[in-house]
Amino acid sequence: MTTIRRFRGRAAALLLILAVPAAAGENRGTAREARDMVARAIAYYDEMGASAAFAKFNHDPAPEFLDRDLYIFVGGRDEGMVAHAVDPSLLGVKYSSFVDADGTRFGEEMREAVTPDGIRVDYKFRNPVTGKIERKSSWAVLHDGYVFGVGIYRP
Repeated sequence: MTTIRRFRGRAAALLLILAVPAAAGENRGTAREARDMVARAIAYYDEMGASAAFAKFNHDPAPEFLDRDLYIFVGGRDEGMVAHAVDPSLLGVKYSSFVDADGTRFGEEMREAVTPDGIRVDYKFRNPVTGKIERKSSWAVLHDGYVFGVGIYRP
């Protein structure tokens, strides 16, 4: 009887351990949601124009452009960040300034490799929800000379 109780206790503990990462992941955006957000941002840009779209992304990001750990960012033609739904201090920062903790020059990589069909770029960046540096995978699309991107954080 003691062995069965210990087994049940261990099984319950194991289930709890396995459930915690799943529960934590529920508040994270998915790759599909990131792609969809980029598409919505491009459609909004096409409809409203650059000035109105970037103002919306920067100053009044609606849930379609800022949701949990998903947010739109846009790199400009002059290599500077023109929109960032979470951190306005990044506006004007050049692609070359974006280097992660491992030395990955992800800003330049994104700018040089992006296509109208889209690319995925992996790097480490501060998660605005957790405040921690985490692995991030961004979906980026070149549209009208701008790099529109949204990334997902991977624990």
